[in-house]
Amino acid sequence: MSLAWRWLSRLLLALLALILLLAAIWTYGRLTSPTASQQAAIDRMQRDEPGKGENGFELLMALPPGPEGGLPAVLRCDERASCIAAIDAAPEASAAAIDASRERLEAAARALRAPVYRDRRAEYLGRGDDFPSYEGPTNVDSLRAFQFSTGQTAEALDATCTDTLGAVRWATNPDVLIDAMIGIAIVHQNAHLITDMRRRAPSDPLPSSCRALAEAPDPAVEGSVCNALRGEWHYQRRMFPELERQMAAAPEWHWSKPITPIVSDIDWQLAASAQHFASACSEEARRAAAEDRPHALEAPPLRWVDRIAFASSAVLMDIATPAYRDYSERQLDYVAMRRLLAAFLQMEAMPVGLSNAERFAALPAELRGGPRPLVFDGTVNAISVPLRSRRYEQNDHLMRLTLPVRPAAVRDGANEPST
Repeated sequence: MSLAWRWLSRLLLALLALILLLAAIWTYGRLTSPTASQQAAIDRMQRDEPGKGENGFELLMALPPGPEGGLPAVLRCDERASCIAAIDAAPEASAAAIDASRERLEAAARALRAPVYRDRRAEYLGRGDDFPSYEGPTNVDSLRAFQFSTGQTAEALDATCTDTLGAVRWATNPDVLIDAMIGIAIVHQNAHLITDMRRRAPSDPLPSSCRALAEAPDPAVEGSVCNALRGEWHYQRRMFPELERQMAAAPEWHWSKPITPIVSDIDWQLAASAQHFASACSEEARRAAAEDRPHALEAPPLRWVDRIAFASSAVLMDIATPAYRDYSERQLDYVAMRRLLAAFLQMEAMPVGLSNAERFAALPAELRGGPRPLVFDGTVNAISVPLRSRRYEQNDHLMRLTLPVRPAAVRDGANEPST
């Protein structure tokens, strides 16, 4: 009996020593967080206060209801189908569909054009309506195509370019990542609608809104995901405490409730997230964007003591980190889209007598060339630019804008693509 007791006491002492060791490591990890590098990253994640004016988020949350099912599929168009052609083919049905959604689409356009967009989802959490409807802004192009089809060609082009400028703000200075992705998608689809309008009404004067879009983007600014990731971090800072509060207040008991404070910590998770995102706001990331190189977001360097002191939070960081790797490439593809649309509009603003080949050759070299040159192909009368993100595999990693047919096109003489 005494031998068994001795072995049991030794085992208990060993377990106690292990528990004390883990407790000491846990305490050290908690007391030394955030680290100096994490604090520097948190400082880098700070941003300016939003400007004044209507908040697009609030406008989206208040969109009036539309018909059940939304717009017909034929009016949800992209580069493979012309909205204007679809409306011209069925004018009465299209008019009925647009009229049923007009109030919602006009309100969505107002949200897209709003000078400020600040996500306030934390205030709506748990109400059942905490996520804004992005379907409205992405369908505004159908309203513009209908305007064009009914004879308001100049007004429709002006409105489409103004909508696109709003989408550029979303893509360049978003509040959270999803806003940037929606903005990029709208720029992509509106570019094709603008070219369709110009092909059908090439003699319409180019409005000032389109001339503003014709300015070449600054890749170091518009190609950076810094603003998006700063916004994402601030979104996490608003949402994490609210989610924790709701979990603690839930009446159902769960075995994880008592141990959650021991294995996780919101402040540490925010510090680690800041460390993950901060490199996107570095000078090196800015240079990479200017040179059309994707900036790789590396996983935050977690200390081994962090994996003990913040075990659950560290696992969540490991899971979340890979999800952000492709966003830099998508942002650079957006800059390429902007360059292509700017080139198209600059060509449209040139003197009437020039052929498309002459217009392309007259573009500024920095817009036409660079690390991802634009290409003019006289055989299909279009300009194009390669896109690298996996999202554009179905488009053969290419964005192409078809040019208006011009009387002088016979002088283009270029059956081979030129750059």
